[in-house]
Amino acid sequence: MRRLPIAWIPIPLLFVLVVGCGTAERVFDRGERTAIDVVDPFIGTAGDHGQLHPAASLPFGMVKLGPDTLIRGHAGYDYNVSRIRGFSHTRIGGVGCSGAGGNILLRPSIGARPWFAVPVDKCTETAEPGYYAVTVVDDPHAIRSELTVTDHAGFHRYWFPASGEATIFLNVNRPFDTAEGSCWSVNATGDEISGSVSGRNVCGRGRYTIYFSALFSRPFDSLQAVPGNGGGSNAYAGFRLDGDEAILVKVGLSSVDVDEARSDRDREIPAWDFERVRAEARGRWERHLGLIEVEGNADEETLFYTMLYRSSLVPVNITSGSGQYRGTDGEVHAAPGYEHYHCWSLWDTYRTKYPLITLIDPDRASDMLRSLVDLYVQGKTDWSGDNEPFPTVRTEHAVALLLDGLRKGIEGFGLEEAFAAIVDESNALPLDSPDRRLEASYDLWATAHIAAALGEDDVYQEVLTRSAAYRTTWEETFREMGDDADVMHAQGLYEGTLWQYRWAVVHDIPGMIGLAGGASDFRDQLDEFFDSELYNHGNEPDLHVPFLFNFVGTPWRTQALVRTILTRPMNQWYGTHVKWTRPFHDQIYRPEPAAFIPEMDDDAGTMAAWFVLASIGLYPVTVGQPVYQLTAPIFPAVAIHLDGDPAGRAVFTIAAEGLSEESIYVQSATLDGEPLDRAWIRHDELAAGGELRFTMGPEPNESWGAAPEDAPPGAFEGE
Repeated sequence: MRRLPIAWIPIPLLFVLVVGCGTAERVFDRGERTAIDVVDPFIGTAGDHGQLHPAASLPFGMVKLGPDTLIRGHAGYDYNVSRIRGFSHTRIGGVGCSGAGGNILLRPSIGARPWFAVPVDKCTETAEPGYYAVTVVDDPHAIRSELTVTDHAGFHRYWFPASGEATIFLNVNRPFDTAEGSCWSVNATGDEISGSVSGRNVCGRGRYTIYFSALFSRPFDSLQAVPGNGGGSNAYAGFRLDGDEAILVKVGLSSVDVDEARSDRDREIPAWDFERVRAEARGRWERHLGLIEVEGNADEETLFYTMLYRSSLVPVNITSGSGQYRGTDGEVHAAPGYEHYHCWSLWDTYRTKYPLITLIDPDRASDMLRSLVDLYVQGKTDWSGDNEPFPTVRTEHAVALLLDGLRKGIEGFGLEEAFAAIVDESNALPLDSPDRRLEASYDLWATAHIAAALGEDDVYQEVLTRSAAYRTTWEETFREMGDDADVMHAQGLYEGTLWQYRWAVVHDIPGMIGLAGGASDFRDQLDEFFDSELYNHGNEPDLHVPFLFNFVGTPWRTQALVRTILTRPMNQWYGTHVKWTRPFHDQIYRPEPAAFIPEMDDDAGTMAAWFVLASIGLYPVTVGQPVYQLTAPIFPAVAIHLDGDPAGRAVFTIAAEGLSEESIYVQSATLDGEPLDRAWIRHDELAAGGELRFTMGPEPNESWGAAPEDAPPGAFEGE
C-alpha cells in the first residue's frame, strides 16, 4: 500500500490508519499487521502489464471509484500517466478492447476548463482497499481529492483552498467504450443531480444502462449545462468559497432506477462522515482478506494478498436495498433472500476465480450461482445483450460453474429452473474452429452431468455421447503437431496456438492421455511443451497444463514448474495475438506497477486467482469435478477459513515443513495425520477443515504421487 507523505494526512485520517476495524480470529499471530496492510492496489496498473486500477471498492461492490488518466488502459488508468480526466465510478480490471464502464465522472477544479485533463502530484497518490487519494494540480491551486465507497455508492471529498469559485464537473457522456445516451436533472434545492447513463460493453458487444443520484454537501451557487461528446450534456457546478473548504459528494448507483440509486446512497451513507465510511470499508476488506492466512516473505505476502484482493472485485452485487435488480432482459426482478450479481467475464474467470470463491465463501458463491440461473432464465447470451444492467463481458462456460457448485455441496440455487435453457445452449454451441470444438465438448460434459443430477437420464446419455466428439478433433488436429502448431490464431483459434489448446480436454484427461499414446508418451509431450518454451501464462487456454504432470506419475515436475511461474524468472514468448521475436525474461508476477508480463491482462481476476490457488498448493484442473490438484505451496503455513467467516470454526491448514528457496519438492505428505500418497485432494476432504502437511526437500521424490493407482480420478463418466 502506498502511503501519503505525513504532511498531507488530515488529522482524522491518522486515527483510521492506526486503528483497524477487523474482527477476524487469526490462526497465525501477526501482531498489529493485517492482510490489508500489505495489499498494494498499484500492482498491475502500469502500461499493458495487467491493465488494472487503484479504484476504491468493496469486495464485489458495485462501485469502483477511481481516477481516469489521460492515456488509459482497459480499466481507465495507467500508473505511468500523471494527468487525469477525473474520477469515475465503474470499471472492470483488464478485460481487453476499450474495457467497459468509466461512468459518472467528477472533476474538481478552480477556474480551469474542467473537460481538459489536469496534472496530479504522483508523490501524493495513495491507495488501499476501499480508499484512493491524490492531489489535483489545478495550477496554481492544489485540490486534495479523496475517495471511498460503500456497496452502491461512491463518496468524494475535495479539499479546496480559499480562492474564488470552485467547480465540480459532472461528465455523464464519456465512458470507456461508446456512449449510448444519458439524461440528468436537478432537484428543487439545488444540491442533487440525478439521471441515467448508457454505454457499450467490452469490444462494443451489447449495451448497459446505469442509474445514478449525486448529492452535494452544499447547494450549488451556479449550475451550467455544457455539451457532451456525441450529444447530450454534462453539468458544471460552481461553488463560491469563503475559506479553505471541503466539498463532499455522495453518488448512488442502481440497476433499477433513480429512486433506488438515491435510496441506496442515503441508506449506506446517511451522514457526511467520510472517515467513518472509509473505516467501514477497511473493516470489510480486513474481514474478507482474512479468509486465507499465509506466512511468507514480504514480497510474497504482498503479491498474495493483492492477488486475493484482485480476485474479489467482480462480479458485483447489483441488488438494491429493497431487494430488486434489473435483469439482463431489461425487466425489474426481485431477489428474495439472496444478492443478485452481474458483471461476468466467465470465459476467463471460470477456471480459477469462481472455484476460489466457492472454497472460501460458499454463501456468496451460492448467490452467484443463483444469479447465473437468473441469467439463463432471463435470456443468456455468450457475450452481452442490449439490456444489461451493468457493464459486463462474456458468459461462456457458466454451465461448468453450476455443475461445480452442485458437486461441491452448494444447494438451493434453483438449478432446475435453468435446465431447459442450458439444454438449448448445448444445442447451439459454436463448432467452427478446433478450440471451440474442444470447449463445446467440455460444456456438453457439464450439461450431461447436470442432467444426471436432475434425473434427466435420457438427456444425460445423449449429451454425454456428444461430449466425446472432442476425440475426432483431437486426433485430426492435435495428435501430430504440424507446421502451424506454434502460430497464434492458426486455424481460427482464439488468442492461442495449437500447442496451447492441445491440452484443453479438461473433462477427460485420461481419454486425452490415451489418444496421445499413453502416460509415458503424454509425459514426453508435456516435457517438449515446457522445454521448448511453448507455454503461455499471459492468456488462459493453457493455465492448467503445469498441473497435468500429476496425471502421469511425475508430480515433482508440477512442483518445479509452478514454483518457477510463481516466483522465478522464466522466458515467455507470447503476446495476445503474436509470438514475439525475442522472449520476455523475468518473473511473471512482480510486486510493482508493471506487475505482469507484457500484454498479460488480469482478465477480471483470473490471473490473480491463479496465483492465490497455486501459491497455497491447490488447483482445480477440471471445474465441475470436486477435486484439486496438489503442489508444493510457496508459504510454509496457510490457513483457509472455509465458511466465509474468519471467526468461524471450519479451518483447513496447510503446512510445508522444511520449505525454502532450495527445498521446493514434496518428500511426503499427511492428511489429518494419515499418510497421503496422492497428489490430489477431494473438496469434501477440505471443506470440513483439517490439516494437510508436507515434508519438503531439495531433490524430487520421484515416488511420491507417482503410482498409477494414485493418479487423479477421471471426470468423464463421473466419480
